[in-house]
Amino acid sequence: MNSATGLYGATTHGPSFLRWAGSKRKSLADLASCVPTNSNYVEPFAGSAALFFSLRPQKAVLADLNGHLINAMRQVRDNPLRIHRSLARMPRDEGSYYRAREEFNGELPQGIRSAVLFIYLNRNCFNGLWRTNLRGLFNVPYGGSEMGRNPPRKLFDTCSTALKRARLRHQDFRKTIADAGEGSFIYADPPYFTATERTFIEYGRKSFGERDLEDLIDGLKGAARRGAKIALTYNAAMPLVSIPRNWSRIQFDVTRNVGGFAGARKKQAEILYTNCRAIGVSS
Repeated sequence: MNSATGLYGATTHGPSFLRWAGSKRKSLADLASCVPTNSNYVEPFAGSAALFFSLRPQKAVLADLNGHLINAMRQVRDNPLRIHRSLARMPRDEGSYYRAREEFNGELPQGIRSAVLFIYLNRNCFNGLWRTNLRGLFNVPYGGSEMGRNPPRKLFDTCSTALKRARLRHQDFRKTIADAGEGSFIYADPPYFTATERTFIEYGRKSFGERDLEDLIDGLKGAARRGAKIALTYNAAMPLVSIPRNWSRIQFDVTRNVGGFAGARKKQAEILYTNCRAIGVSS
């Protein structure tokens, strides 16, 4: 990984304890070059928070509408050793996976057990995908041999330390962005779609749609007027024409999957829109 300059030091740090479809992991060093000094890091679509864990900012807000995700982050923050030991005791085979998925779908997004099940499913499902059916039940299939090892204890400890410096919020992106202004850096990496196909990496009963995208752009422009610095990544196949003309546009590639099945993986171009001074982004 290339080194990155900016507020958070000369190099990027360790990974997230979560896997996530469409993660910008391979572009983290370059994305970090967009982060201004002395800013409060704000991420309204936290996902795996890969950029956050890479930068480890001194102050941050991580928010997401996925209550299970925010609960998992809170539990890793407060109980990293207990999370690690609980995961280590869980068998990692197909039958155990589907039993854990059934149990998880009966859990509220709160407490240690719900967090352990969420992380277990994330580490063992196909491609780290979060997908629910119309009833809101997680339905991603078992990932098989691609899943890799459980995160080591050291990673949970490192993530716990980073999360202690962040405010974790289970809330809609509109509120998160409305609370940000001068002194904030907002990194928005929302679910997306094209004009010809729905390519959500996170979807279910409350899918991110065209109206949400309009609200997102309006919110980011409002935050920029209040003095916030913005970085927004989005699908290059659907250019965001309402982005201010004086914002930079830099294209790069990520590997996505559509629908949660191996045959649907493909490389897609994205664009970084930013009102910060961007050094450049590479795939």
